[in-house]
Amino acid sequence: MSQLANLKVLIADDHFLIRQFVRNTLQDSKINNVQTAADGNEAIDLIQKAFDVTQPYDVVFLDWNMPTISGLEVLSYFRAKPEYANTAFVMLTAESEQQNIMKAIKAGATSYIIKPVSPSDLSKKLVEIHEWIKRKRQNAQAHG
Repeated sequence: MSQLANLKVLIADDHFLIRQFVRNTLQDSKINNVQTAADGNEAIDLIQKAFDVTQPYDVVFLDWNMPTISGLEVLSYFRAKPEYANTAFVMLTAESEQQNIMKAIKAGATSYIIKPVSPSDLSKKLVEIHEWIKRKRQNAQAHG
């Protein structure tokens, strides 16, 4: 579990309670480097700023339905930029229709979590996401 502690995470969701819930669950996994955004615009802003100061996020949780810019649009925007290839973008949303899940996966979502989610399921997903990040980085080193 301690390996997870080094992750830098952004939670983008327009619902305060969801942001709190995810943050608390992350803290239970010893992840304390957590920022939050209340909409898609703020998320894009924070992700770019973090990258500019070479402290990019490892994991970005995106709600699908947010004011200004949707989570899917944020996902597509960053997946079009190769420098964000090692960032895990995770849809955390009440959108449970198969076609939406497929749309997000096609757009490059690392994982798709349907709300409401239990803390234990979220923690399990985190371990999977962390494995994905490790694989990505090992591949990047092998080919870099």
